[in-house]
Amino acid sequence: MPSTVQESLRSAIQIGAPLYNSGDPAGCFKTYLEAARQVAEGPVATPSERSILRTAIERAGGVRSADEGAWVLRRAFDSIISGAAAAQERAAAAVAAAGRPGAPVEFEVLSFEEGLPAAPRWRVLDDVIMGGRSQSQGLSYDGADPAAVFSGTVTTDGGGGFASLRSDEWGGFASLSSARGIRLLVKGDGRHYKLNAKTDADWDGVQYQQDFVAPPEWTKVDLPFTDFKPTFRGRVVPNRPPLQGQQIQQLGLMVSKFTADGGVIKGFRNGSFRLGVRWIRGFV
Repeated sequence: MPSTVQESLRSAIQIGAPLYNSGDPAGCFKTYLEAARQVAEGPVATPSERSILRTAIERAGGVRSADEGAWVLRRAFDSIISGAAAAQERAAAAVAAAGRPGAPVEFEVLSFEEGLPAAPRWRVLDDVIMGGRSQSQGLSYDGADPAAVFSGTVTTDGGGGFASLRSDEWGGFASLSSARGIRLLVKGDGRHYKLNAKTDADWDGVQYQQDFVAPPEWTKVDLPFTDFKPTFRGRVVPNRPPLQGQQIQQLGLMVSKFTADGGVIKGFRNGSFRLGVRWIRGFV
């Protein structure tokens, strides 16, 4: 049997997914259920992983079809493999220890110190969608620093003026329900950037934004949820409730000529940009 929980679940998917795709959801369901039981009852899984798998096994036992049961288990597997379960476990431990002498006041959500995690994926969203000419390079990895890097060129030519990345929906952001805000370790070029947070899985629509400056040395930046502003296409949306950590489903990074409240950044310049991010944490 594979040596880690993630390897065990990936092995089950490698067997079960072809069965499902070939028209045998019952065979897929059986494969997933056996793997879930073995991992949940084995010595390697963490308490959080066991809880996720046992809940999925119970739910899968009450569904109407093998097809539905297979998907219940697959979503549980994906949550563990993507690191979402581990992120939630770290948050729970930090909250449980809060108030004790020497207790941590932060917990890791995503780390880029050893490479880019498999999940979530990050997608480019630049001003070319509105006729602009800015261009970001996607999220890359600098092993010498080490950190994730958001870089490219931003320009107001063509009527634009922003470049951005946005993550896919990821269950690990649920760990932020225990936090008062998000802490970043960043190194940049002195430019103003934004951290964006979306409370749904849609690509368009309202997102919450907060500005920060990235100096040319590694710096911790604290972004309390109470300071995020709800915006839609560069304009503040009135009468929206404050951002709460448990609502966050996607995060994003942006460089823009505009501040989060719609003003123009003083001294904004066209040209290249580079932002390094070593980790993203929640603080309590």
